[in-house]
Amino acid sequence: MIATMHRSDEAAAQYARTEHWVDRKHAGDIDPTLDRVYRVYPTGTGTLKVMMAEAGAPVTPEKYRDELHGLEQALVAALDPAEPDQHARVEKWKRRSAERFRAVEAFRDAYQITWLGVERVPNAADARPLTKLLLDPKPGTASGSIATELLASSRLTLWVEPGSAAVVQLDAELVRDLRFGGGLLGKIDKGGRVHIEQMEVAPGIWLPRTTTDEVQGRKLLSHQESARTVEARDYRRVGAPADLLPLVRREIGNAGIQVPAP
Repeated sequence: MIATMHRSDEAAAQYARTEHWVDRKHAGDIDPTLDRVYRVYPTGTGTLKVMMAEAGAPVTPEKYRDELHGLEQALVAALDPAEPDQHARVEKWKRRSAERFRAVEAFRDAYQITWLGVERVPNAADARPLTKLLLDPKPGTASGSIATELLASSRLTLWVEPGSAAVVQLDAELVRDLRFGGGLLGKIDKGGRVHIEQMEVAPGIWLPRTTTDEVQGRKLLSHQESARTVEARDYRRVGAPADLLPLVRREIGNAGIQVPAP
C-alpha cells in the first residue's frame, strides 16, 4: 500500500485534472461560500489552478485567457534556472515532497492495524470486494511535522484493492485536538472528519476523485469552521513543464478562444 502511494504521488506531478471546489461555512448550509471549477496543472514545483467557472457560470473568454497567460508565465519561470524566485520554489517543493514521503512512510509504525474483513463500498462505481482495515494511532507516535502529527491524531478506516494494494476509500476522524505552535497559532478540534475516494487514472496510479473535510477549531484568536468538497475528474498526463508549455501556448494562440465546459 505504501509503495502504491509513493508511486502515485510521484506520477501526480505530471497530471492535469479538473476540480470542482465547494466550500461552506457549516456542513449543513445550503448556500456555499465558494463554488468554482478549476483546471489544475502541474508546474514542476506544485500546481496552478486555472479558473473555468464560478457559481455555475463559465468565466469570460478574456478571464480564461488571462488565467492561461498566468500559467504560461509560471511554466516559463520553471524552465529558467536564472529566474530569481525559482530556486526558492524548488527548495519549498523539495521540503513539501519530503514531508509527504515521511508521512506516508509513517504508516508503517504509527498505527495499530485491525483487519475488518472484505466489503463492497456502498454506492461505489466499482463494486469489487475490498479489504477493510481499521488503523488506530499508537500513543506517542507524533514526530513534529504537521502531516505526521495529523496521522498520529487520526483514526482511519481504509478500503484497499487487494490486487494493487491501492487505497480506494479512506475515512479519517481526528481523535484528539491538534495544536499548532503549542496552541498559540491555532488548533483543529477533535471530531473533524475527512473522506477520500480514489480512482485509477493509469495502470497502478491512483489519485483522488472526491475529497471532503469537515473541521472546526481556532486560528489565532478566532473560531473557524469549514466544510469543503473537491471533486476531481478528467485526469490527463501532460508531462513536465517543458512538455506542457507548448500545449498552453497553442491554446492561447487559438483565435476565438473558448472556455471549456465546466
